[in-house]
Amino acid sequence: MGNAACCASDVKAGQSDAVAPTTDPVKALRQEEVIQKSAAPEKEGASPKEFTITLKKAAGLRLGVDVDLTDGIALVIDKVNPGLVEEWNKANPGKAVAAGYKIVSVNGTNGNAQAMTEVCKSDDVLEMVVQHGEPPAP
Repeated sequence: MGNAACCASDVKAGQSDAVAPTTDPVKALRQEEVIQKSAAPEKEGASPKEFTITLKKAAGLRLGVDVDLTDGIALVIDKVNPGLVEEWNKANPGKAVAAGYKIVSVNGTNGNAQAMTEVCKSDDVLEMVVQHGEPPAP
């Protein structure tokens, strides 16, 4: 219905923006290929319920979130699955992403959920602005 999943596996064969395969995802994480950097410092005046994460795609790992696009403006996280976001959460427990949170910007694209989904599919490095939210109703 309004659900979609962003993932690195959506990259089509021959795409010039595809990431070269990484044989060991754990090693990639340690070398900061999966997670490029920790959260960017909060900007002055930014909401305390908003933070930035940066993820770098690696072969074999999906982005790992199920999102709801129905509000049309943000990507509302329905579920965190195994993948880059889960790895981010393990490495950054103080800024973990969870169900009910909203991705409000991806690489500067905001205000259009479908456009942000396309950025997730096409870009190798994803800088996401995430807002705290309420967990979805069961």
